[in-house]
This record gives sequence, C-alpha cells and structure tokens, in this order.
Amino acid sequence: MTIRVFGAALLPPAARRPRTISAVCRRVLVLEKVRSGGELSVVFLDRRRMRALNRRFLGRTHDTDVIAFCYAEDAGPLKGEKPFGDVFISAYQARLQAADQGHDVLTEVLFLAAHGTLHLLGYDDDTARRRAAMFRKQRLVLPGRRP
Repeated sequence: MTIRVFGAALLPPAARRPRTISAVCRRVLVLEKVRSGGELSVVFLDRRRMRALNRRFLGRTHDTDVIAFCYAEDAGPLKGEKPFGDVFISAYQARLQAADQGHDVLTEVLFLAAHGTLHLLGYDDDTARRRAAMFRKQRLVLPGRRP
C-alpha cells in the first residue's frame, strides 16, 4: 500500500517527519495483517478546515483531532492505485494535546496517525472499552512512547 502525507508544513519543524508518520501507519497495517493495495493519505489540516470537515461530514461543530474516511469498498473502477482511505489530522489539536499530555508534537502526531489508521480498519472509540482497545494497539506500534 502506498502511504502519502500531506500538509506536514502545518506542524512544528521537529514534527515534520512524513517518513516516520508513514511508517507508523504501515506498522498498524502489518499488525492488523492488511495486505491490500491502494493508497492511504494522511492529511494535516488547520483548525478552520478541520472544523469545517467535522461539521460537513459528521454534523459536529466542535474541534476534533482525527477524522478518517475508508474508501476500500467504494473505490469503483479507477485506474492506478485505488484509494484505501484518508486520515485527516488537526495540526491545531495535535499541538494542544501534546502540551496536555506532556510530550512533543511528533509523539502526538504519531499516535493520531495510528489512531486514524485503526479507524480506517473498523476500530471505534465510542465507548471506554473500545477506546482502551484502540489505545493498546497504538502503544503496540509505538513502543517507548506514551499517549
């Protein structure tokens, strides 16, 4: 699977690590034994654009850190690599959450990239139990880092 990262310029310089971000997404796919081809995009957005996306597609008017759209079943007859999914990450929320958690922005971005990739694979965090399961998976692909 091809993994592309867009909008990393919105992040602080130390967190602009597209290869590292891609590698984390790939580790999630390997952990979950995903072998399909296609393209996964990780897109960093500013606060305004992320809120607009949240409002338009989820009907929510608040800030959010990650929104994921899976296209694996809806790709249709496209030429080239079919889209697998998009993970949208709020650069604004990544900064806030990093400060709240007491770690650097890169660590937060890596957790959010893993989290979004898990959402693409059908994981949800709508209950405490499901959220805990997702966080366990995130820690597996990010050993040595604390969420």
